[in-house]
Order: sequence, then structure tokens, then C-alpha cells
Amino acid sequence: MVVPSPRDLGAAIVTTAGCLAWWGVEKFAGWLSASTPASLAGATLARWQWVNIAAFAVNVVSVAIPGRIDDEMAEQMKKEAKAREKRPSVAPGVPKDSFYRSLVTPAGWAFLIWPVIYLAESVFTAAQASDALDPVSTAAYSSAAPWWLLACALQSLWCVAFRDWAKAPEHFWISGALLAAEAVSLGRAVDAVDAARVAFPSAAYWCGRFPLALHHGWITAAAVVNVNAWLAVSDYPNEISSAEFQARAAFISHAAAAFIGGRVSWTSKDPTFAGVIAWALYAIAADGGWRKQLVERIGEEPLRAIATNALFHARVASALCVYLAAEPLVDPYLPDAAAGLFAWKR
Repeated sequence: MVVPSPRDLGAAIVTTAGCLAWWGVEKFAGWLSASTPASLAGATLARWQWVNIAAFAVNVVSVAIPGRIDDEMAEQMKKEAKAREKRPSVAPGVPKDSFYRSLVTPAGWAFLIWPVIYLAESVFTAAQASDALDPVSTAAYSSAAPWWLLACALQSLWCVAFRDWAKAPEHFWISGALLAAEAVSLGRAVDAVDAARVAFPSAAYWCGRFPLALHHGWITAAAVVNVNAWLAVSDYPNEISSAEFQARAAFISHAAAAFIGGRVSWTSKDPTFAGVIAWALYAIAADGGWRKQLVERIGEEPLRAIATNALFHARVASALCVYLAAEPLVDPYLPDAAAGLFAWKR
């Protein structure tokens, strides 16, 4: 009889908790919607407000508990900086010799986005708890509430999974799966806000849609990074073919991230998601994907090509972001400009 190890049991518990969270929130949201008339969106939101505050509080506390893998990386970078008699970076990133380093690893400064995300989501949590919301904002917050709750639950579970007990290849996929599920949940929350037709620009956008879209973009990028880290940890199927496979996966990951960022922002006409994806890709290009084991196997030239590819897709995402941000400013003048051009040609 095979007795599961404590790590296997932990993996089973976290995975089951994630699945139950998704199922439970969907069921609860369905029951809540069915038990509350559509005309009483305010009553629906009132039932969610304290739940959302508690969920965000659990999220913040979970992130603050030390001992995650990224905490260990930061501590290692501080020790290395001290040994070199240099000042530690405020955003240390992933050590060059880290077990978790992949070809899609962002530079340390990319993680400075986290304080912005949590500040924005603090505003979101406070705004949804207000008792002076207009009907449109009330409908938006009540529709987004179950998906926001689920995102907070999945973020908290990720904090449990992204630790030493789950660093083995057979368990490391769990953290990536939780990030992917959280990205989907945040995307559904953003869609719920959009379905309420919140007018732009407005306080409802900055307090409601922007925090969710910002986190959605970063968690999507983080899921892509985590998948590539899992490939590096797995080193599958063997050393040489794994290096080639990781290189192909890196090229595909850059293109996939830029495509998703472009599609989400283009369909919503909001540059936030594409802007965050561009931020992540610029950081990946800046890091260069250096990994000692891979340099020894395939040399430095492929790594430079991978960094260049990340930079190209970052620029594409940035261009779309700039266009979408500028479009509302120039759109009123486009018809007159086009008419004048055609008249000049005639």
C-alpha cells in the first residue's frame, strides 16, 4: 500500500479547496441572484459588501505571511548584495542561480506593480462598501462581487501553494493553475463591470474597473511566468531537449501574452490590460532570461534572441496601449480630418 506523503496531502487539499471555492462561489452567486429581484441590485450588493471586505482582508493577511518562495528569493538577493557590499534593491527579483529561474523571468522592478495593485484594490473595496452609490455603480459592484470574492480566495490559496512544500515538479503546477484560475475570475469580474455599462471616464471607472483590470493583467502575466517556471523546474523530458523546448515555450509565451493583452484591451477599448502586459514583457526582456544551466546547453545567442522577441512584443502591446489611450482624444476630429484629406485630393 502506497502511503501519500504530507506534501501529496497538501497538494490534494489545496487543489480541492480551489475547486470548492470556484464551485461554491458560483452556487452562492446563483442563489443570491435568484433570491433577489433584479430591481433590487442595491440589496444584492448590501449582502456582498462585508463579504468582500473580509475576503480582501484575508487576501492581504495571506500575502503578508512570510515563508513563500518569493520571500526566500528576496532574502537570498539581500544576502548576495550584502556580500558584495552593495545596497539591496527594493525589488530584488529572482536570483541568477535560482532553481525557479526560467527563460520567461521578469526583472525585479516589475514587481513594484504590487503596491499599486493593492492600493487600487483597497480603493475598490472601500468604494463597493459605500452606501451612496449611484444605480449603475451599484449594479456593477453587485455583478462583480462573486468573482472578486473568488479571486481573493484563489490569491490566498496561491500564497499557501507557492512554498517549499510544493516546489517539486509534481506539485509545482498547483501555483500556476491557481494563478490561471484567478486570472479567469478577475476577467469575469471585469466583464461584470462592463456589462453594467459604467460610463468612462468617471469615478466608477477608477474605483471599479481599473483596479480589477490592473490585477487581471498582472495575474495573467504571472500565470505565463509560472508555467515557464514549472517547465524549468521539471526539466522535461531531458536536459538537451528540455532546453530547446523551454526556448520554444518562451517565444510562444511572449506572443500569447501580447495577443491576449491586445484582444482583451481592443474588445474593451481600455488600455489597462495591454499596458500591464507590456510592463511585464519589458521586464522579461530586461532580465534576459539568463540561466546558467541553459547557457551551458544552448549558448547565449538563443537567450539574446528570446530577449529581443520579448522586447518586440512589449512594443506591440505598448503601441496598442497608446492608441487606445489617445483614441478618445482624437476620435472627434477624425471624420473632419478625413473629409478634408479627400477634398484636398480632389
